[in-house]
Amino acid sequence: MLILDEMNIARVEYYFAEMLSILEMPRREERVMDIVAATWENDPCLIQDGKVQIDDNVWFVGTINNDDSTFAVADKVYDRAIPIDLDSRAEPFECEPVEPMSITADRLHALFDEAKELFPISQEALDKLEELNSYLIKNFRLAFGNRIMRQIQDYVPCFIACGGTEQQAIDFIIAKKVLRKFESLNLVFMKDELTKFNNYLDKHFGKDKMKICKEYVDLLKKNN
Repeated sequence: MLILDEMNIARVEYYFAEMLSILEMPRREERVMDIVAATWENDPCLIQDGKVQIDDNVWFVGTINNDDSTFAVADKVYDRAIPIDLDSRAEPFECEPVEPMSITADRLHALFDEAKELFPISQEALDKLEELNSYLIKNFRLAFGNRIMRQIQDYVPCFIACGGTEQQAIDFIIAKKVLRKFESLNLVFMKDELTKFNNYLDKHFGKDKMKICKEYVDLLKKNN
């Protein structure tokens, strides 16, 4: 795992643009990045002809801060990542020591494939997401395209395989990947629409469902 701290001190979509494109390449052999223009006999062994292969066992994790000293992160970056908000502090706790476990990247991807076979997203959920997409287009001029739909279909089965439910997975990924786009809108004049949206979520998914989405919308209303 490569940890990139405070990524948005500069514009992520500028300096990380090539990597964002490479990480979406479907085949491993296509995920090649230019490192240096000149080559030398004593170059590191994994650099071939000035290029390095981005393998399946390489994951990027970055931190960003939301304050006046940093740049806003563009949608194209959020669309290719899973944001995790660290907006509260957990209580310290003790845990029992356990033996370390090693797992290969091939085995991990096999588990992902197995989850998609065992726990595919239901047609009912896909229909609800299509209706939600239409609602967002009509009322907020926002939409989640094919990329996010593919991510949802990959993410939901893995979430279920780890012990969660389909609805919980959809709640999380819609809040983090789709509703985050609300921040680019002029929400001062849209509080009534946001209230209607929470009512829509209650009606469409169930009154006690989609808690993460509704909490996020409530936070947007409070801060605007």
